[in-house]
Amino acid sequence: MKRMVRGGFGIALSVVALMLVSCAAKKEAAERRIAFVFKVDGLLYSEVCKKGAQRAAKELGIRVDYLAPDKAEVGKQIAIIEQLVAEKVSAIVVSPNDADAIGPVIKKAMDAGVKVFTWDSDAPKSQRIFYVAAADDVQIGVDIAEALANDIGGKGKVQIVSGGRGAANLNLHVEGMEKGFAKHPGITLVKPYIYNDDDNQKARTMAIAALQKNPDIVGFACANSPSAPAVGEAITGLGKIGSVKVWGLALPSETREYLKSGAVSGLMLWDPANLTYFTAKVVNDYLDGKQPQDGAQIEGIGTIKVKNGVVLIPGVTITKENVDEFKF
Repeated sequence: MKRMVRGGFGIALSVVALMLVSCAAKKEAAERRIAFVFKVDGLLYSEVCKKGAQRAAKELGIRVDYLAPDKAEVGKQIAIIEQLVAEKVSAIVVSPNDADAIGPVIKKAMDAGVKVFTWDSDAPKSQRIFYVAAADDVQIGVDIAEALANDIGGKGKVQIVSGGRGAANLNLHVEGMEKGFAKHPGITLVKPYIYNDDDNQKARTMAIAALQKNPDIVGFACANSPSAPAVGEAITGLGKIGSVKVWGLALPSETREYLKSGAVSGLMLWDPANLTYFTAKVVNDYLDGKQPQDGAQIEGIGTIKVKNGVVLIPGVTITKENVDEFKF
């Protein structure tokens, strides 16, 4: 009888221990806070990213914040990150406006015990743990260049358009475009390239100015989301649909009318909500001690690639034929 009592007591203790562990895990999950810091507030792309963060918070049962400065300035991003470090969040995920300038504050966060990751845009020389993207930043630029080169018959003047000069992902897109166009000796790149700082109004104004200054431009390669619809609008207003071709990265919802009219030929992108949701998930897994695995099949995402601190999810090509399939 005594043995049975002791055995029962031991089992009871085990049950209590498991309950305590479970309570501790729930408490940790409830207190866990992952904060995303995007380049700039006000972009539709950013609003779609935010939906992914909100979905992650709901499904993972943790707090997921989504923040962005009112202007695409790295100083304002740094101020947001410093405040998050002071608040002792669990992890910060940033899309840097300037890959180099953001490095010191990432180090400060890591030294303070706050885990830092990048998504959408990288800071490869920083101490970030890993970078989550939906495309190889250089290769997608090559692919856009190839698509545009085919569209214009491999000859003529092409204008490259980008956002912030210090954004690592955009600079790599541009690098890829240069590599792609270098294969076509009949194509001349118009210099200087256009940098619109991810500002929608500036993107439209600068696109119109470029076409007025160089009316013989036959193509635009757009590295950031505001540019393709802005160029499409400029081409439409100047009556150049058909004579000027456009390929780039942009949201289908912002570019749908220009794709259907022919003012924009095509886009290469990904679902920003899925990208942000997936990023929150793998960051949360990392905080639980789980690393992202190369070749893993993720429901609703596809097969991921993991190499040298970069996690890639599949992207898509969007044209007038399939634009209505995309709800972002």
